[in-house]
Amino acid sequence: MPRSLTALTLLALLTLGGCTSLGSAMTAHSAAPSGQEAREALKLARVLRDNGRLQGAFEVYQRLDQRTPLKGAYLLEYASVAAAVRPARDAWALYDRARQQSDLASLDPAERQALCGGLGRAALALGNASSAVQHFECALKVDGDRSQRAQLLNGLGVARTQLGQRPAAREAFQQALDLEPGYSAATNNLALSWLADGERTKAIGLLNAARHTGEVALQLNLALAWVLDGHDDTALRILEENLEGQYAEAILQRFQATRERIAQGAPLDSELLAASQQPLTLASQD
Repeated sequence: MPRSLTALTLLALLTLGGCTSLGSAMTAHSAAPSGQEAREALKLARVLRDNGRLQGAFEVYQRLDQRTPLKGAYLLEYASVAAAVRPARDAWALYDRARQQSDLASLDPAERQALCGGLGRAALALGNASSAVQHFECALKVDGDRSQRAQLLNGLGVARTQLGQRPAAREAFQQALDLEPGYSAATNNLALSWLADGERTKAIGLLNAARHTGEVALQLNLALAWVLDGHDDTALRILEENLEGQYAEAILQRFQATRERIAQGAPLDSELLAASQQPLTLASQD
């Protein structure tokens, strides 16, 4: 049955997915905020964070930091929350502050991964792919759980894509999928990388194998790959699995226009990037 969709993003070439979190465990060298009021505020910030109320958590961390500048893992907690609700430059400033007051070699592994991963994501969002590669590689030197490493590898792949290093990017995306076979961001990114190199059959095979997940973005990308391969009827059938007729037709027409621009000489990379950054706003379908 077609789904209800609003502000649906068509593609995910720049999808990172996930975020680094330190959780609640602090290391011995992280000086806790002093005073009962500060400790209660910190407890509140974590409760808000852990329940997904990130803006509220950010405001509590911000007030704590304004009273007495946070340090160590507490500053990294603050930066991690800020990264979810504030512009990338704000998150970068907090992570950079943590870096300036830290010796990476002496940090707890979880803190080192949080710091390097946070810097990598912020650098990528600010358009500094070279810096992002450096920081993601730093984060990947730490042994973490499979899901965390998959997210970092996906970020590394996105950064290498922006640098035009598509084979190396695909290697990172594939490593992420080896760790987390159902990781949709890496699947999308790997498929779109194949599309950008004109390898439509590989992209179609990868996306078709992931159709069972029900991820709408994967199905949209699969439809795009079929359109680029000249199979508009197949693309329309895929679109109609998730969208009602008028919306499926509208997306098909957009994909056909993309194909036509590419045929007329528009760079494939820029066309895919433009599509990945253009949301399609749809009325709710009941």
